[in-house]
Amino acid sequence: MKQQQPLYAKEDPNHTHHSHHHHHDNSYGGHSRTSSTVTNASKKSNGSQNHKLGEKNESGHVTTSVSGIPIFIDKKQGHSLLRSLRQQGIPEPGRSRSWPYLGYMVNGFKNLFLTFYFNWTMLFTAPISSAALILVYPTSVTFLVLFEMGLKLFMETWKGAEVVRYISLKYGQGFGAINWGAPELLLSDSSAQLVQRTLPALGLPATPISVSGCRRRTFDLSIAQTFVLLSSLIYERDVKKVRDAFDLYTSTRNAAKAESSSKYQALNAQAEGIIESKMKELLWESEARIRQIAESWGLHFAGVSELKSLGGPFCGIFWSETVPFIIVAFKGTTPTNYEEFLVDATFQRTDARSFLFGCVHAGFFESLFATSSFGDQDVRDPYGAILAAVRSKAEQLQEKLGTNEPIQLWITGHSLGASLSSLLFARWLKCPSDLGRRLVLRDAYVIGTPAVGDSDFASTFASHANQPVTRASTLFRIINKSDIFSRLPPGYDSRTCGRFMSESDFFNYSHVGHAVQITPKWHSKPLKFFPSSYEAPTQLNIMTNTLSDSSSNGSHQVAVHKKLIKQQEQQQHMDEQQAMLPNWAKLFIYKPWLQNYLPNGNPIYFIEKLYPFFIKDHIPKQYFDGLQRARVYYENEESELMDRQNQIITESLKL
Repeated sequence: MKQQQPLYAKEDPNHTHHSHHHHHDNSYGGHSRTSSTVTNASKKSNGSQNHKLGEKNESGHVTTSVSGIPIFIDKKQGHSLLRSLRQQGIPEPGRSRSWPYLGYMVNGFKNLFLTFYFNWTMLFTAPISSAALILVYPTSVTFLVLFEMGLKLFMETWKGAEVVRYISLKYGQGFGAINWGAPELLLSDSSAQLVQRTLPALGLPATPISVSGCRRRTFDLSIAQTFVLLSSLIYERDVKKVRDAFDLYTSTRNAAKAESSSKYQALNAQAEGIIESKMKELLWESEARIRQIAESWGLHFAGVSELKSLGGPFCGIFWSETVPFIIVAFKGTTPTNYEEFLVDATFQRTDARSFLFGCVHAGFFESLFATSSFGDQDVRDPYGAILAAVRSKAEQLQEKLGTNEPIQLWITGHSLGASLSSLLFARWLKCPSDLGRRLVLRDAYVIGTPAVGDSDFASTFASHANQPVTRASTLFRIINKSDIFSRLPPGYDSRTCGRFMSESDFFNYSHVGHAVQITPKWHSKPLKFFPSSYEAPTQLNIMTNTLSDSSSNGSHQVAVHKKLIKQQEQQQHMDEQQAMLPNWAKLFIYKPWLQNYLPNGNPIYFIEKLYPFFIKDHIPKQYFDGLQRARVYYENEESELMDRQNQIITESLKL
């Protein structure tokens, strides 16, 4: 049944686009990002505003210019970004230094030594696990060092980064390597309409769970596809601008220190304001592509935390100003990012009881929560930044929508982002009071997630998921066919084995949540459902018709979407990018015979043809297509059922 969109706020016929402000702390250490869209009314009354642009209004939110860009130079802000950077340093961990794999190698061998030092008997009691420990750590370290050397040689020495950028601009609509093979996934009208029609369902309260003789939960295909799109979109941050912003601070600080101390102290407030303004502008521009596409879908976006890395994994939030929900999304692994490979390739676990339960993957845990892994003086708290952001945004949404009902909070992510999403969901399962009264935790749809914790973590996760037994919040772990990353790290993932293996066993990894597996095309059913090893068996109701009628501004949003795409294409300076290509790349570009060997003259098609099937199945586009195939199947099944029911009714009436 189609559900009508609830009326959360009175519509103003003269107000076609709601304005909004948001303000939150993030992992930069107290610096606030601001964003706003602009109302038509604000453009007309720009000269008669109650406060000047750049000053804070009564609610404490920073205003924006008529173009929607925040006014960054504000003397009243006190340059909090620069002050926090001096106190805490830039959000760049030790793994981001030159030769970051040196630290990874030291930690790996330290873990190997301590494992056998305190549990040497496992050589006899768990010989397979011991052999895996002895083989995997040296092998992974060697592979990653060689990989880093090769990647740095290609990307920096041979200017491969310029080649990748050129291919992206010319053939991939300017998208990164995750999305450049299928830019239509983010740019098509059908994707925009899918998201717009799904938004009302995200703001509806959860259906109360009744206690019965069968556990039932609902898996919504529209929400799943929408979250695949959002998890794909969040990859499109311009990492170069993020690094440029902090390089600007570092170079300015070093230049000032090179002068006499008196000159360094004499750096006036105006100069600091200019530096901070430029840094914030770069950070704002780095997310421009995400915001533009999100706005064409009827959503707003803001980045909230760098997760202890610079230009690596990060967290952002999506929200609507007409429907009461917030979506927390984590960026996954970028193929050319050294730091993210280190997070993924950390096989060792760490005690997570300070925030969660059991032991979890060290790389994931240390990226999300405050730990001493990067030094006792490292006070960065990504989780705190995320929590502050969603609580602040929930308060603003309640005020704007004129409601006291809690805001629906959803979580999603792909790959590395899915792992971080799982840990965040686990935290809010354990401690829902963190969210306060303004937020209610809904479901997490995680796409292509690796295992994140040991058997103790998985069993306690399942226990919290059943407290109370009528809890509606569910973590759906979506797996695509042969996706190898959803099967890593290797583990027994067994309730039976979990009773007997030790905490230090190499294979002590278990999945959490309820698995939704996309099957190969030759299977009779497109989806297979099964609980993780410690979860209770559950009957899933598949929803396909949550799509309500298009909102009144749907066609307008798609029109804006097309206009944005056209503007972006016009801004792609292909000649400038081509001039930056290395000579070896130009030799290939100017050879017309080479184009004849490429499908449609597009090298991206050739590159992706080289992907093994177990890597290709990990790409978000493959997940989206698999869910779309499932949608067609279940819609046809529902249609056939309706036809049968109508036929039975007709025959009974004849009798």
